[in-house]
Formats: sequence, C-alpha cells, structure tokens
Amino acid sequence: MKKLILAQVLTTNGTAECSGLYDENGDPVTVEVEKDDSGVSLTIWQNAEERECRDCGISEEEIQRTCAMYEDCDECPLKDYCGDESEVSS
Repeated sequence: MKKLILAQVLTTNGTAECSGLYDENGDPVTVEVEKDDSGVSLTIWQNAEERECRDCGISEEEIQRTCAMYEDCDECPLKDYCGDESEVSS
C-alpha cells in the first residue's frame, strides 16, 4: 500500500473534501475537513456501493419460522440464504 501525505491549511471557515482515497480493505472513502468558529472536524465515510440483497421468494416471517424449526443451522434448508445475508450485513 502506498502511503500518502496530504496537507491542507484552512485559514477561514469552510470545508475541504478529499476523494480518491481508499481504506485498508481497498474500499473508496471520502475525507472531509470542516473548520468553523468552534473548531475543526474530520469526517471519513465509505463510498461502498450498496449490495443487493438476494430474495429467496418467501417472507421474513416464513424465514424466521423456518429458522426456529431447526436447532442446528447446518440442517436448515435456508442455511445458504442466511449465510449470504450475514455476509451482506457485516
């Protein structure tokens, strides 16, 4: 990973935004430095694309009811669906 040194001087109230940066996982981030009368704040947020949730064709109630019928996820017919959902939410 390349190291990047960035210097920004804010002499008046305002905002400076830096894009084209990436986090340690390679996901794009935007860095914003804002100066106002109370001080300076630095905000970093991910620009990760929203991932589409897979629809298995049954309602959330049916999914919960099916999950409740199995003590062991390995036996549950929705194991693959739940595994995909947990990957998306993390």
